[in-house]
Order: sequence, then structure tokens, then C-alpha cells
Amino acid sequence: MNVADIKPSDIITHIEQNFNRTQATGLNCLIFLSLREQTTVAYQRKEWGFDDIPEHIIAWCDSLQEDGLIQLAEEITAGLLDEIIAAAVESKNAQVVTIQAIEAKPNTPLLSDY
Repeated sequence: MNVADIKPSDIITHIEQNFNRTQATGLNCLIFLSLREQTTVAYQRKEWGFDDIPEHIIAWCDSLQEDGLIQLAEEITAGLLDEIIAAAVESKNAQVVTIQAIEAKPNTPLLSDY
């Protein structure tokens, strides 16, 4: 794929298929830092040492214009929030298991009593 033809949706597809939550969060941080500091995502990766994010994804991000980079960061954030909300709903809907004590019976009959 030609770097010039990359769209934010291409990067999102790759993230959804290959990244864990930590990597997606890290990439988002690098994108926001690059926007804030007016640098490249590659520069931020080098500065902060996020080596778990592949270089080709960094190059794809740097090929985007500022609006595309903001759109990408927005989509990554939305995906992370969806994941957090889904986990919260799942845990809320999970069946609560309560521990029930076994009642002690002081005069339990023995088999020999029969």
C-alpha cells in the first residue's frame, strides 16, 4: 500500500486487527503529542520510546494531514471508550454469585444410627 494513499480508516482497520488496548492508547498519545508539539508522530515515538508500535503505522500516521490525524485520534478514542463501556456493561450484567454458608447440624445422625 502506497503511504500517500493511506486513510485514517486504513489505520483503524489495522489497529482493530493487530493492536491491544495498550498499543492503541500509546499510539493515540503519540498522535496527540505530535499535534500539541507540532512535530511528527515518528519524532514522538523516538522521544518517548513506544517501540511496541510498528514503524509502518507511524509512517502511515505521518502521511496524514492534520485533519486526518485528528480524525484518526478521534476514532481510536471512540474505539477505546466503546471497549471500556462494553466491559463495564458485561461486568454489570454478570450473574452475582453469593456464597452460602452450610448450616451446622449438631445432632447429625450417623449411618450406624440406622
